[in-house]
Amino acid sequence: MSLFGTDGVRGIPGVEPLDGQTLQRFGAAVAWAVEDGRRPTRVLIGRDTRESGPWIIEQLGRGFSHAGVEAFDGGVLPTPAVAGSTRDGDYHAGIVISASHNPYQDNGVKVIAGTGEKADDALESRISVRVADLGWQVRDDATPVVAPVDVSDGYATQLTEAFAALSAAAPLSLAFDCANGATSTVAPAVWRRLGFEPIVIHDRPDGRNINLNCGSTHPDALSRTVREHGCRLGAAFDGDGDRVLFVDHQGTVINGDAVLLIAARRLARSGQLPGNAIVATVMSNLGLERALAADGVTVHRCPVGDRSVWIEMQRRGVALGGEQSGHIIQSGLLPTGDGLATALMIVTAVVESGRELADLAADLVPLPQVLVNAPVGRRVPLEELPGVSRAIAAAEGELRGTGRVLVRYSGTEALLRVMVEGAEQATIERLAEGIASRAVAELGAG
Repeated sequence: MSLFGTDGVRGIPGVEPLDGQTLQRFGAAVAWAVEDGRRPTRVLIGRDTRESGPWIIEQLGRGFSHAGVEAFDGGVLPTPAVAGSTRDGDYHAGIVISASHNPYQDNGVKVIAGTGEKADDALESRISVRVADLGWQVRDDATPVVAPVDVSDGYATQLTEAFAALSAAAPLSLAFDCANGATSTVAPAVWRRLGFEPIVIHDRPDGRNINLNCGSTHPDALSRTVREHGCRLGAAFDGDGDRVLFVDHQGTVINGDAVLLIAARRLARSGQLPGNAIVATVMSNLGLERALAADGVTVHRCPVGDRSVWIEMQRRGVALGGEQSGHIIQSGLLPTGDGLATALMIVTAVVESGRELADLAADLVPLPQVLVNAPVGRRVPLEELPGVSRAIAAAEGELRGTGRVLVRYSGTEALLRVMVEGAEQATIERLAEGIASRAVAELGAG
């Protein structure tokens, strides 16, 4: 059985699978899975600001030492910085220690391949098999040797060079919420290099305040800041900096679907949208498809997760993809979501057009959509749950092709996610709650 969920290995530090022994074995397993036999294996580690991060590095370091790996600690780094530095720095793999938008009590380990891409199923399988093999143990005397390395400046330089045209823009009043996470230092630095003096909130991490009533999952504080200071727009990152949500000058939240609309139109105008197509997940609203269809742009769908987005982008040969939650991938930059790069792109679109963000997003007219997260005590294939199956079929029959029903287990939490789209809010809320209640009845409450 794989250790991995949809975005790495998640859990509570000290508790399996993030207990010390498993982490040590995980470090050694990663090393063996990526070695090429031609040169010493090199691994780059980056983390968000959770207090458990250094302890996890120590445990992984014991496994790396056992396997003879050259391990390097980049300190607090956004996920895209680890991905880019792994690719450009000739590392065999990168490790990101983060639980993204989860509270500080959680943490996780994500593996980045040497190409800068998130580990694929084959690499994850090799790692899982080695961890599960009880025929070997990490030596008791394995001492973690992880050398510090500064790669954050290279990431910041890459972004400032990619968006250098912004430095000539008229001054804009901007606000950013760094979620007390991995972007707390690098995001303000990049904007200041480009000549901006943004208002920055939640950039004082203390190990326990990451995502605490802030960041992309709690945009209210950013919305207030934008309104109070008269900003043109604001951007809120998540804990590890691979996604971002926006608020316009009125404080209204602009999600990833609107960002995809704006980015697709911008790329299409400049002839940089191959195949006149983008990739979005099954969670993106039908309104995105309808808005882009009017421009002759096709939306290809894929499962949830920015790794799935990237795989479909490669398969389709397209340059842009993303999620409603704010993971946006621009293939010309990185094969992973990058919240800071997305913020730079959106500000560029505002500057180039001379329009407000609200105006650029106005053509996205979403169908009413409701998402219910049902805490469940166990996971069973949905087709084996007769009550849930009947509730889903009844909901789809009632919508009669005018909406969508999507039911799936979360890859990172003990939740069943029920999404219903349709023309009437009251109807979709009733249908979603009905499916969720049947799930809890059959699976038990989490």
